[in-house]
Amino acid sequence: KKGKKKFTADRVVLACGTIVTTKLVLDFLKIKKEVKIKHHPRLLSAFISRERIKSSMNFTPSLLQIKNKKKNDRYLADIRPGNKTITNAIIDLYKFLFPFKFLINFFKDYIIFSNILLDSKFSNLYIKVKKNLVGEIYSKNQSTYYELKKRNLNIFKFLLKNKIIFPFYKTSFPGIGAEYHYFGTIPISPSKNKMTVNENCQLKFNPNIYIVDGSVIDFKVNKYPLALIVANARRIGNNIN
Repeated sequence: KKGKKKFTADRVVLACGTIVTTKLVLDFLKIKKEVKIKHHPRLLSAFISRERIKSSMNFTPSLLQIKNKKKNDRYLADIRPGNKTITNAIIDLYKFLFPFKFLINFFKDYIIFSNILLDSKFSNLYIKVKKNLVGEIYSKNQSTYYELKKRNLNIFKFLLKNKIIFPFYKTSFPGIGAEYHYFGTIPISPSKNKMTVNENCQLKFNPNIYIVDGSVIDFKVNKYPLALIVANARRIGNNIN
């Protein structure tokens, strides 16, 4: 058909990112059932600091990470001071703030931002291939925002108790799926499920197809998956060589 090309290869390595890779594999295997996309639901919060936090960097890394100790609820809050990268992103998102851009950047050193990430057990994204072979991505329930707000209240109380912030804050929920972490759709597993890979990341029943992105790993505890994804891809590359 027009726009399509065929090619032959001894091995195919998929490192397209979880969403694209999952669509390709679902299409290749002609699987019509839905597949759950693992992710870390997140909530953005802004607090007002009692003290000025001065930084000359356009993008300041997190200064504090707050983790919940409970094994059944390992959420994480990444605390960082205001910087131009964050404030400019907010202004791009909320266009009505543009006239106040100078004022916002003037007070950015008094703003503390929190990025709360939940465990993958709260994942609420699914993908399914329809007749037109386009993967539809959707969510099923509306409880995610409620769960995030509960954790955010805990963070607020902690910062307030330690006299770090003033007693008010603003939250922004970017929506289900508005994250950077997607993973676990084609996991490493001994299962006979066609949507799995072995320890060498070879697709079940298709040993010449390797998958080396986040789709093969379930990040149940680790909220920063990039380094592990890169390390695993390097491992598989060395094995192939």
